[in-house]
Amino acid sequence: MSEAERVTAGRPWIRIDGERAERLETDLIRLEARADASGLARLEAVFVNWGSRNAGEPVDYVHFVRSALDFGAGIEIAFTVNGVEQRVFDGLVTGLGAAYPELRPPELVLLAEERLLALQMRQRTRLSEAQSDAAIAEAILAEADLQPSVGRPGAHHRELFQVNEDELSALRARAGDALIRLADGQVRVTPAVAETEAPIRLSRESGLIRFNVLADLLHQRGEVRVHGWDVAAKEAIHESADAAAIRPEAGPGRLGPEVVAEVFNGAALDLHLEAPASVEEAKVIAESQMRRRARRFVRGSGTTSGTPQLRVGSRLELVDLGPWFGGLYLVTAVTHRFDQADGYRTEFEAQRPDLGDDS
Repeated sequence: MSEAERVTAGRPWIRIDGERAERLETDLIRLEARADASGLARLEAVFVNWGSRNAGEPVDYVHFVRSALDFGAGIEIAFTVNGVEQRVFDGLVTGLGAAYPELRPPELVLLAEERLLALQMRQRTRLSEAQSDAAIAEAILAEADLQPSVGRPGAHHRELFQVNEDELSALRARAGDALIRLADGQVRVTPAVAETEAPIRLSRESGLIRFNVLADLLHQRGEVRVHGWDVAAKEAIHESADAAAIRPEAGPGRLGPEVVAEVFNGAALDLHLEAPASVEEAKVIAESQMRRRARRFVRGSGTTSGTPQLRVGSRLELVDLGPWFGGLYLVTAVTHRFDQADGYRTEFEAQRPDLGDDS
């Protein structure tokens, strides 16, 4: 397939408020849709903004039309693979700008954020009493008219203060090490191991253009210990978690917490500021912290030849990488990129808690 044919086949579909925007599709110069586990999905797109709106009309700024494009408009980006449309971004227009380059027509610059931005725009102070993380997360989402699906009960809190904090940050705090995903009006808060979609298989000979990976002990700890005080019982709280907390979601290889404990005797993390009010809460915090760190033992980044089904939380099966680094990975960041030079490509970051064994 020639370069021109590949670029044409990789052009995206664009919808504004549910209606296909063919003129934006035609005038698209480049776009970048990025999402990661710590922030909001974000889109930046650039379009040619000079021409005739209709045949026979004078040349003008073709996209400066508020009735066709305005702040708060819904925007969707999708690519077609094997005849099936796969959406890579769904959000709201939050920024409109322009560029006037030398020796090129004027350009329209469009910025958009996913709809969870509404939570970030709401700042609250609240007291939650005798509630679990799941109940608090559900309350946050319900107040924002979002349908919750919380599959992580989390810790149970006697009292928990949210002080002048935006609702998205509060939701992420209650999610712990779980993933937050908005799809079809429903916000899912689920552990990574609960994702049931089949892994996306990639190899150096099929779809995977490049991949760089590193197993690093710097952020690993053999044990996480959480300390607090139980006011009712008037006694100290000491709970801990080790490699056993991550083993159920890992492969058969060596775990980061196990390796760092062999190399650095006493490599432990002590947490004194979390202020758990019960043994149960302390245990949940310790295990969540251990899983979060352990998952980062093996981290990689790569590029594919355009994989629209790839999203944060997807599982990747990377093959043909040798015994150490082949296997299943959890995707933590995705950028879907289109331009007129390389066509459609997908960049990703992924991680796993275990290093394969060569024995």
